[in-house]
Amino acid sequence: MQRMWRIVICMIVVCFGLIELGGFGVHKGEAVNDQEIIQARAAAAVTNYEAMPHLTAQASYDTEKQLEQGKSAASAAVPKNDRVQADSLVSNQKLLYLTFDDGPSKNTDQVLDILKREGITATFFVLGEQVLKQPELVKRIVKEGHAIGNHTFDHKYKRLYGSFAEFADQVMKTDEAIYRTTGVRTTLVRAPGGTYSNFDQGYFDAMKAAGYQVHDWNVDSGDSKRQGVPASEILTTIKGSKIASKLNVLLHDSAGHAESVKALPSIIKYYKEKGYTFAKLTDQVEPIQFKVASKLKWNRKQVTKQQVTELTLFSEKLSQSSLSVQTEKQVPTLILHRGEKSLVLESSEYGIKNGFIVVSLQKLTEWIEDSIELELNQEVIEEDASAIRELPKSGKEDQSINERKDQILVPVRETLQKFGIAITKYVYNETEREIWVTE
Repeated sequence: MQRMWRIVICMIVVCFGLIELGGFGVHKGEAVNDQEIIQARAAAAVTNYEAMPHLTAQASYDTEKQLEQGKSAASAAVPKNDRVQADSLVSNQKLLYLTFDDGPSKNTDQVLDILKREGITATFFVLGEQVLKQPELVKRIVKEGHAIGNHTFDHKYKRLYGSFAEFADQVMKTDEAIYRTTGVRTTLVRAPGGTYSNFDQGYFDAMKAAGYQVHDWNVDSGDSKRQGVPASEILTTIKGSKIASKLNVLLHDSAGHAESVKALPSIIKYYKEKGYTFAKLTDQVEPIQFKVASKLKWNRKQVTKQQVTELTLFSEKLSQSSLSVQTEKQVPTLILHRGEKSLVLESSEYGIKNGFIVVSLQKLTEWIEDSIELELNQEVIEEDASAIRELPKSGKEDQSINERKDQILVPVRETLQKFGIAITKYVYNETEREIWVTE
């Protein structure tokens, strides 16, 4: 009888269209170890770079882009869904990316406390020199599920925009500092002062060729236009800024920006009331970029092929190192709690597919049966089972379905909801992965 219940549940889930067939090889990446492959990619990047000048200019500051679809979304720190990356939300949803530049500093701790209390994630564009000075703060940023980006090493405009060689060198030094401190490989970059009149098309093309995404903003809080801008003025500037389906809000968490911290709760409240969903930037998010200015602030030489090659080789090597570490890193177990009944899944028994936590249908249904002692909603089962034209009757067919159940992967939240079970809380980070559901 119990076996028949399992088959019925399996077929119901199939009818709901929740399944995905396949293994769990989702935690593992395949590192590239062949130096020739890396060099070939670098050469290809240079070739692409040479072809880039005829491409259209970067998106205008004032141009509204459509929301990206089909990408990974919302951080696991936000207990609204099973997404573990930030983006890919429904097309009519308003997205907001809070971004903090120039840190970390003593103010970053307070910013993180506020974000944690509000249950939202953000993006921190850090300076390499500050990463070396404040490593524990950088680790906390990553541990609490926020995104980290590269804001160059020392923020010195004359150096950065006097030569692309210097800009690239600072990007590489900061990437190295972030990676050595946190184990995170980021491709997110924000140019100090923004790209307008600082970047020419050569800078944009070289960064793209090396695999970086350069993010400007479309809402400036005004917290850095002079020293000590009061919180009330920052909030007024925010409220007077544009409203669009996708906002990238510029704030600062460096020393001297205590007023930005003071304004932050009111800023978050304002955008929540406007219906925005908060997310962190990922390499899947289309960057907001300023248009290329007709005249630059700086006189400098053009970006060279050699400079592009060096940055591309560095980027490839760092990505390779990151993939190698990820494949060796021990993945924590996933624990589902329902009253006194718990389901413990080893790393090989769950995974991430399209941004959702997925588990074996068989494991999940067996746990549901055990935790509720088969007291499922009989009407729901009968109603949905009636849509199944014919249940297997022979032992052979029955065995085939049970064998396939081992290969059926289902999203945890959506599957549980079909049986009237809701997720009340969850934790999903590098060291802890637990889900609590209603009894």
